[in-house]
Amino acid sequence: MPHVPARIALALLVGAVIALAPGGPAQAHVSVSPAQAPPGGFTTLTFRVPNERAEAATTSVRIVMPETTPITSAAVHKLAGWRATVEDGPLATPVKVGSATVTEAITSVTWTAATAEDAIDGTQFQEFSVSVGPLPTTGDRVVFKALQTYADGVVSRWIEEPTPGGPEPDNPAIVLRLDEAAATGVDEHGMPVAGAPTTAAVADRPAGVALAVAVAGVVLGAAALLLGLLNRTLGRRIR
Repeated sequence: MPHVPARIALALLVGAVIALAPGGPAQAHVSVSPAQAPPGGFTTLTFRVPNERAEAATTSVRIVMPETTPITSAAVHKLAGWRATVEDGPLATPVKVGSATVTEAITSVTWTAATAEDAIDGTQFQEFSVSVGPLPTTGDRVVFKALQTYADGVVSRWIEEPTPGGPEPDNPAIVLRLDEAAATGVDEHGMPVAGAPTTAAVADRPAGVALAVAVAGVVLGAAALLLGLLNRTLGRRIR
């Protein structure tokens, strides 16, 4: 069996490291923090909006509230350089919430950059916070849709709801999970309690560290194996 040329071994080494190294998503999308909230109460949600286009800045972000799980109250956190508008209106179909029937609810919250300098430019992102509630007492999720408008008029529509067990859509909507355990570390208004770690933070930290260590081990192992192959090949060529 012929020896592997040094250049091929080096190419294999580089390729393996690139393939095994953890990579980010192909397309960043609008996300929400926290990802979980207790049902039936108020919570403060922060929507993170990355600018995905180098040639145009994000000038407006609209979060569309769900009609099937209506939210009747929204208070926007003041953000310098951005104007916020909260819209409400009648529901197409009244929704029964406990013993009451909800006929009107918040329909959307829109943030608009005051000037071109305030827009989300280049590889920047911006965070928009709003206190909403009361959240539904039934079901396991609340789905928000986002419309991200750029300076040139292009609109990214993050409106596709993920299906359980299915692949992530190309333009995923924002999913807030409802979980009683998420009440840990927040007050009755959904605001974080100082010094109290959130349930999500406690749960995610070990998994994230373990995954990083495992991936690093695989990459280093592959690199050591291919370096050994390269050294062996070069040694034979010298002899």
